[in-house]
Amino acid sequence: MSTTTLHESPAIDLKLVSAQDRKELMISDSASIDSNTTLGASELCFTPIKSFYVNTRGIALMRLPLPPSELETTIHGVDSSLVYKSTRAKRNSGNCVLTDADGCPLVNTTYYFGPSRDPVLNRLDLAEGEFQEIKTISKWTSRNHTFLLPDGRTCTWKYKRERGFGAKGAKGTALVLTLNGKRLAALLRNDETRTPGSRSCSAGHGGELVLGDDANGIGEALVIATCLLMLKKEIDLRRTVQFLIISSAI
Repeated sequence: MSTTTLHESPAIDLKLVSAQDRKELMISDSASIDSNTTLGASELCFTPIKSFYVNTRGIALMRLPLPPSELETTIHGVDSSLVYKSTRAKRNSGNCVLTDADGCPLVNTTYYFGPSRDPVLNRLDLAEGEFQEIKTISKWTSRNHTFLLPDGRTCTWKYKRERGFGAKGAKGTALVLTLNGKRLAALLRNDETRTPGSRSCSAGHGGELVLGDDANGIGEALVIATCLLMLKKEIDLRRTVQFLIISSAI
């Protein structure tokens, strides 16, 4: 097995994955799942104003490198009511549409994975017939991802490992969104917030998405859409590592 398709984009030829990329993929995957965090409000470096629960199980460590079977990811409020829903049309596609609870489309994501194929998002919640494109930048083996806003600003999701992010003040890892050095949001995944049915080693599993006041500067729906893209990227990093392990064994 020398090639495989991660979704409907062109296949990645595993023969062309350099030794350095293989190393970075392994490091990225192992670091992505080190997310057993318990953050208090004082440790977030921003004042939380709203929380959502991203409901998705992700994929396990030991499995065949198949696409996730879940076609819908639901986002609920603290009262468990449905607030947003992200839907993929097909299992073998990473493209998705984020809608509100009434089904109105908000953000469309055209998803690619691999060298020089960064995803693109389009805001759909504008005037009729209008849309707004948000391009993205990232090395395909990297866990971090930067989003280019139409007004020239950039926001970045990064995995932050710091003292105080773990339980009882210990070091831990969280997925954090920043804009111009300010933290806008954080995805918290621990034993209390992790999506039921997932484990700490599950790539792309959901948890509590906490937003700060500054998140209003880019929009709630865009924060959620970019967070979901990060979880999809987490899954594809895991799947690529699984493909590499199987191909090496063969």
